[in-house]
Amino acid sequence: MKSRLQNKVAGSAWTLPVCAVAAAGMWWLPEREPTAEQGLGLAVCLLTAYVLMETNAREHIIRIRTRLMSAVWLILAASLPFMHPLREPIAVAALLAVSYALLFRCYQKHRPQKYVFHAFLMLGLGSFLAPAMLPMAVLYLFYLAVFLRSLTAKAFWAAIIGVVVPYWCYAIWCFVMGDVQSLLDLWTRMTQFEMPSAEAVMAMPLANQVATGVVVLTSIVSIIHYLSTNYDDKIRVRMYLYIYVAQTVLLTALLFAQPAWFETTMAMLLCSSCPLIAHYFALSRSWLTTAFFLLTIVLTAGMAVIHLWPASLTLLGYFTN
Repeated sequence: MKSRLQNKVAGSAWTLPVCAVAAAGMWWLPEREPTAEQGLGLAVCLLTAYVLMETNAREHIIRIRTRLMSAVWLILAASLPFMHPLREPIAVAALLAVSYALLFRCYQKHRPQKYVFHAFLMLGLGSFLAPAMLPMAVLYLFYLAVFLRSLTAKAFWAAIIGVVVPYWCYAIWCFVMGDVQSLLDLWTRMTQFEMPSAEAVMAMPLANQVATGVVVLTSIVSIIHYLSTNYDDKIRVRMYLYIYVAQTVLLTALLFAQPAWFETTMAMLLCSSCPLIAHYFALSRSWLTTAFFLLTIVLTAGMAVIHLWPASLTLLGYFTN
């Protein structure tokens, strides 16, 4: 079948280096005074890209030789300025990417305790920064039982211990330092939820609404494509992609249900949807997909301009009023 533009981009050895250079440019150019925090954030972003690349190489999530998964992650992460400093969003995305890589290693293993413990440890650590990662542990148990078929009694207790260990260590530290108030503050933050409302979603800054629209639209199209063509993938790969689909759908729902958590939720959504977006563009071969690929480039460029150069919002507001 004829290769389209998106297939050539996906298979090119230049795609990842070009995207890495572009991401580094977007990381630094908007900053008048680059900081060490920005540099550390870029290092974690590149590390996350490497984890995604290794996950794809080991598990063969995309059945052609491509690094598009990492390239998509770099461009989307660099387009959002709250991902730039070494703070909660970029750290949460890195922990989630590592947890996925470890979780996939459990597929049909009779003794998956080692990987289960470390995958759930990543969730426990991440929940200090993004409370939504704690209930995600329940979803991981479901994935282990249904998709990965490796949930044993020992794996279950390894998961529980993995999630709880960070809290044990933090509680011991607080008691030793006599800082019980920090434990109470952590509990308060973990239990603060807002009632979902359309008003809260509409009250989000315009730049965040644009980012939500671009990422969610591309994710939905990628999910629809995958569900209609999943018979081409091996059963093992289907299970991994089903996990990405479930995570993307649930994180999208969380994005609308809890707008106050926008930055960390969007970071996790990017990490979960990048494999699906890359799978879609790498393997689809219709002219309609090529048109959507070009549209996605334009939308992503617009999202980057709006976020990285806020003055462009004034011009956007002029045309929309």
